[in-house]
Amino acid sequence: MFKVTIEKHGSRLQLRWQYLEKRYTLAVGMPDSVVGRSKAKQIAGRIEQDMATGHFDPTLLAYKPRKLGKTRTELSCPELFQAFTQAMSKEKGLSPGSLCRYQGVLAHLKRSLNIEAHAVSQQRAGNLTAVLMEQVCDRTTKEYLWLLESCWTWAKGKYHIGESNPWAGLASKIKASPRQKVKPFTEAEVKTILAAFKTNRYYSHYFEMICFLFGTGARLGEVAALRWKHLSSDFSLAWIGETISRGNHRKSTKTGKSREVILSPGLVAMLQSLHEKRKPKPDDLIFPSPKGKPMDDKNFRRRAWSTILKRLDIPYRKPYFSQHSVISHALANGASPLGVASQSGHDPRILFQNYASTIRNQSVFVEF
Repeated sequence: MFKVTIEKHGSRLQLRWQYLEKRYTLAVGMPDSVVGRSKAKQIAGRIEQDMATGHFDPTLLAYKPRKLGKTRTELSCPELFQAFTQAMSKEKGLSPGSLCRYQGVLAHLKRSLNIEAHAVSQQRAGNLTAVLMEQVCDRTTKEYLWLLESCWTWAKGKYHIGESNPWAGLASKIKASPRQKVKPFTEAEVKTILAAFKTNRYYSHYFEMICFLFGTGARLGEVAALRWKHLSSDFSLAWIGETISRGNHRKSTKTGKSREVILSPGLVAMLQSLHEKRKPKPDDLIFPSPKGKPMDDKNFRRRAWSTILKRLDIPYRKPYFSQHSVISHALANGASPLGVASQSGHDPRILFQNYASTIRNQSVFVEF
């Protein structure tokens, strides 16, 4: 038998009870009066019923009065997701790319689900899922649903929402459509791109960076974060352990691990020439923006990269695929897959999975 006791605490009422060997108290928020006692009995009755049926809320939020003002606990879906975004930004330091995904979810909530968060049912969550599948690709839909499920999980006990998570399991039901693999840049295309950057009136500043991209298989953000102190004294090795996104957000590499990349004689000579020309400090960026600031990858991609490819009539691929191209050509030329994985910052298992068809097939047996 579960029993909740009504007590007087000063001039106010509070409830006291025990559940699963843990003691609880809850302020009713009412004075000791006829109305206050009536309200206290209602709350006590609900708590007793929830304990008896196994639906007790240990956070006690379900039994507390809804707050108003700046600290209110009843929010609309967009307001709740904004609170979640702010919390994740403080907790995880979201990158600009991640924030774009969060903003995408928020935009859809404002358009299609601008209701109180506690009113979101599984049916309404399913309706928004259908809208997402019509407007964005399957992969983005899954990402958005994962974020919504995480938001409601985070909000439990903090805000008034439904007892069950209406988004739970929806992302796993989305089967991503198969996508055709993007073709790597051919050797001829790479040479043409390099020549175009070298001679372009507006974008020749990026020529050395493009050489480094196609010469190492490093990611664009990793190259943007390189400083002169990250090179060995003879310029033959580059330490890669950081990345820059959107020109200002520094974080570790995609894999969370650092690596040393062995540079070709051509890259060594290029870096030596740059060093002699600039006389940089150890902490200076090797490949800054034209204004000397950290490069904004989005700005570079939208202006310089897309412009050059369009003028050359080369099918557009993101700068990210420079790495894909470098790896593909290296493996096709017989390079060691493990060596390529180490130098490019890939997990060997992922590399074998994605590039198995590129690895040159030849007899591995010795003739006796």
